[in-house]
Amino acid sequence: MPEYTRVHFLGAGVRIGTDESTGTFTAISPTVPGHTTHATALIEAYLPSPSLDRSEDALLRDLHRTGALTEEVIADPTHTHRSGLLAVSPTDGHLVDPSLGGPHPRRIALGAPTNSRAVAAFARPHTNAPAFRQNDAVARALLRTLRATEAEPATSPVDGRPLRV
Repeated sequence: MPEYTRVHFLGAGVRIGTDESTGTFTAISPTVPGHTTHATALIEAYLPSPSLDRSEDALLRDLHRTGALTEEVIADPTHTHRSGLLAVSPTDGHLVDPSLGGPHPRRIALGAPTNSRAVAAFARPHTNAPAFRQNDAVARALLRTLRATEAEPATSPVDGRPLRV
C-alpha cells in the first residue's frame, strides 16, 4: 500500500520542538489548544513580518529615516495599525513620498514588501492576473518616465521643486 504525505496547517503562533522519544518534530499552536502535531520532516516556509524600521536594505532604511517614503498605516477611530509595508501608488507602484504629498515620479517598488495587493495573488501564465497587469503598468510608466526625463531633471508635481533621485 502506498504511503501518502499529509500537509497540516497548524494555525498562528506555531512553536516547533522535538520529541526525542519518537524522533519527531513537534508543533503546537495557541489557536489549536491541546493539539500537538508530530512529523518526521519539517519545512519552514514563512515570510518574516515586514518592517521598514528593521529593513536590512540600507537604501530603504535611509529613505524611511529621512521621510522620503512611508509605510502603510490603517486607522479607524479606535485603532491605528502600522503594517510595515512600503506605501506605494496602487496603479503604478510609485513610492508614496510624504515630503511631496503623494507619489514620487521616479521611485517605484513592487513585490511582497509593498502594500500593493495585486502581488499577493498567485499568477498563472495566460491569465492576465492582477500581478501581471500591475507589472505591465509599471513597465509602461518607467518607459514613459525615462523617455520624458532623459534631458530634464525631475521636479515635484506638487510645487515644482527639484527632486532627490
